[in-house]
Amino acid sequence: MDELKKIFLAGIGMTSTSIEKAEKLINEMVEKGRVTVQEGKELQTELTRKASGIVPATKAELDNLPFAKKEDVQALEAKMDAINAKLDQLLNK
Repeated sequence: MDELKKIFLAGIGMTSTSIEKAEKLINEMVEKGRVTVQEGKELQTELTRKASGIVPATKAELDNLPFAKKEDVQALEAKMDAINAKLDQLLNK
């Protein structure tokens, strides 16, 4: 059950449609005997609880995350190219 729980909880960013599909999958697993009825109920409860607290991030919020932006990476690549060119010059002397 722990592996199954991890699989379901790994995708917490689901939409309501995905949640419905996950619940349908849980029900099918209960019917096939892969998980007990109690385990199925626990999975559904936890899935619903975790998913209800999710609020999609806005573009402004994403822009404020501490990750390199495309422009940052391009600037670093340009600096690395300049350093590599100077290194090549020094090695070829």
